[in-house]
Amino acid sequence: MSEPFVFKVNLGGMIDILANHLYSSPDVFIRELLQNGTDAISGRRLSEPEFNEGRITIKVIPEHELTFTDNGTGLTEAEIHQFLAVIGQSSKRDLQTGRILDDYIGRFGIGMLSCFMVTDEIMLRTRSAKDPAHAWEFEGKPDGTYSITPVPPEEVAVGTEIHIRAKKNCEQYFREERICELVRYYGLPLPFPVMMETDGEIYRINEMPQGAGKGILNLGKQIFDTDFLGYIPLESKSGLFSGVAYILPHAVSLHAKTKHRIYLKNMLLTEDGDAILPKWSGFLRCFLNTEKLRPTASRESFYEDELLAQARDELSACISEYLIGLSKRDPELLEQMVQIHFMAIKSMACEDETFFRTFIPFLKFETNMGELSGKELLTRRDVISFTNDINQFHRTSALMLAQGQLLVNACYVYDTALLRMLQEYDDSLILYPLESVTFEDFLEDPGTDAQVAADHLVQTARNCFREFDCNAELKAFSPSQLPVFYLLDDKAETLREINRSKEQADSLFTSMLSAFAEEIQDSRSTLFINWRNPLIQRLAGLDDPEKVRVCLEILYVQALLTGRFPMQGGELALLNDNLIQLIEWGTMG
Repeated sequence: MSEPFVFKVNLGGMIDILANHLYSSPDVFIRELLQNGTDAISGRRLSEPEFNEGRITIKVIPEHELTFTDNGTGLTEAEIHQFLAVIGQSSKRDLQTGRILDDYIGRFGIGMLSCFMVTDEIMLRTRSAKDPAHAWEFEGKPDGTYSITPVPPEEVAVGTEIHIRAKKNCEQYFREERICELVRYYGLPLPFPVMMETDGEIYRINEMPQGAGKGILNLGKQIFDTDFLGYIPLESKSGLFSGVAYILPHAVSLHAKTKHRIYLKNMLLTEDGDAILPKWSGFLRCFLNTEKLRPTASRESFYEDELLAQARDELSACISEYLIGLSKRDPELLEQMVQIHFMAIKSMACEDETFFRTFIPFLKFETNMGELSGKELLTRRDVISFTNDINQFHRTSALMLAQGQLLVNACYVYDTALLRMLQEYDDSLILYPLESVTFEDFLEDPGTDAQVAADHLVQTARNCFREFDCNAELKAFSPSQLPVFYLLDDKAETLREINRSKEQADSLFTSMLSAFAEEIQDSRSTLFINWRNPLIQRLAGLDDPEKVRVCLEILYVQALLTGRFPMQGGELALLNDNLIQLIEWGTMG
């Protein structure tokens, strides 16, 4: 049987892993020291239930030095050897069962090593509450060597004091302002004081605003530097989390990366809420603490498990229930929220029927009759048409409005789904896609006299537009201010796109596009000429074929521009040439 060997750890390589791969920045050494101090205080509370004077004190010393002191449980000599000198061995782990005790934050026994990212030596003095008659001084170096020396116990209070000096290029992390900023960032909600001592002065770093209402909004202002619209209390029914979700006063993209403050046992874990917050929560900034979820090794995210999934579901329900309740408690705030964050609200309404019923009266839809709310749509008993094609909406809005027909622009994200849900919510609502509308029903026969009077005009139009595969017909329709209306079927629209692409393609693709065009049969595009329009009647009586042609071609291009159809080269030339002709006639006159 072969002889077993023991793995060895290169501490310098381990520190490189910490600095460049595990932790996102060297400044996390403040977080790790806060974490160790917090766990030491928790440990002392476990052994001394009456102990309630936990405190961490940070002292900045000139020339970029600092001491970090806690009055927690401290370490015995054996514990120094066992926990400070063994990577992966955590004092928070039950040595018999190997289970991490729930009272502690730290888990992996590597926190102290993070100090080597900013210093070349760690000097630690400690006195254990379990053995107050002895005190010890530990000195550790990045090469893995360390020493332990006894010191008089009267020189060291129960707890632990860590002294470090900045190595080159790390001085920035030892400045008072920077340390205070990091302590507030990583440990603002810690339930005991974190004090700063410098130049003979001492003050508390992690003091939080008190009181509900304005006090909570002031806290949001302090954390996120924003004057929020309001806030949502976050309380888990199962005790998984507590905190506040702040409502942003301005719109944000649903896909924007948002920053939160998410804490584990009152120590910052992450700013990224993707793992725990619902995907539609981009309009919120959360200040959240959890006691039970598991962190990853870097303590910068949560471990994916059933408990995290439960917390995610409870958070979603917590936010939704509060917003739903606003419809009764504060409908003005709710309406203001919808106006600002309508995209997120629409997203939630599509996912949850209760949410939909609450918010649909407040949601706005663009129509050819102006902006209408869901409540206003529900009161209509006529036909409602909708389209998710923005060009179709603009092409047909005026024509349908003149007939008293409501058209909803449903091209925005979620609008089509919401309209479908609206119809299910109230089955008396008559809702049709625009493709179901027969526009010829809006176009009336102008009568025999009109056909005779305008015959020459129509024939001229057909001759002019034959090269563009467009027919011309005389009709009477509203609004009378609309002289012409261009209508085409799907095949004709595809053919227009192919012809436009051919103008920009090289010879190889031109022949391919031509082959596609030849396969399209029975396409139909028509320019409807409105006999109710005064300009058309004037053109019909004009005895000047050239002027009639110029005006008809300008009206044709106007119809294309109004309908937002892509222009072909020959059509652009029509507009330019005929405008020049009009200028020349004006000059001659």
